Amino acid sequence: MAPYMLIPKAGTALLFSVVFTLVALLIFGYVKGHFAGARPIRSAIQTALIGGLAAAVAFGLAKAIS
Repeated sequence: MAPYMLIPKAGTALLFSVVFTLVALLIFGYVKGHFAGARPIRSAIQTALIGGLAAAVAFGLAKAIS
């Protein structure tokens, strides 16, 4: 939520939000892979892809409804 409170333009805030979310998903996926005994890089990419796809679908549905 921070980008939306700190950046006046919604489009720019959305871009920052997407980038920060993908970075967080990559980090969490890497840590998950490390502790689960899986390959951390593969786990990071997989987590980012699945999370990013889920976020994109949710955004698309919200956009279609409004």
